[in-house]
Amino acid sequence: MTNFFLHAKRRPNLLNHGTGDFYQIRHYGKEDVSVMSAAIKALTVIAETNRSAIKNGVWFFSSYIVEGLQKEERLKMDKEFLNQLLKNLAKACEKMRFYADRIKTKMPFIH
Repeated sequence: MTNFFLHAKRRPNLLNHGTGDFYQIRHYGKEDVSVMSAAIKALTVIAETNRSAIKNGVWFFSSYIVEGLQKEERLKMDKEFLNQLLKNLAKACEKMRFYADRIKTKMPFIH
């Protein structure tokens, strides 16, 4: 984990198919709410403690996570829980305007 945080501070490239740390978590953990919630919480901490370029990289990568989450069937409470975590991530990434636009159109991240 330490290597990831050092890498994230240098260059925001979280996706890196096949070699990116979070790519593997998203790929193999997409069906497990606890795994995905831990990943979203970790991304939130990364965004909260870094500069704008890192926040933008985290936000870009979160769209990849959301795309994978939308493909899975979820229970209502799981969707609400994940959507709240994604709202917190939007705030940490300074993307609340994007989140507000989603709410206006009644399109949560995970529906």
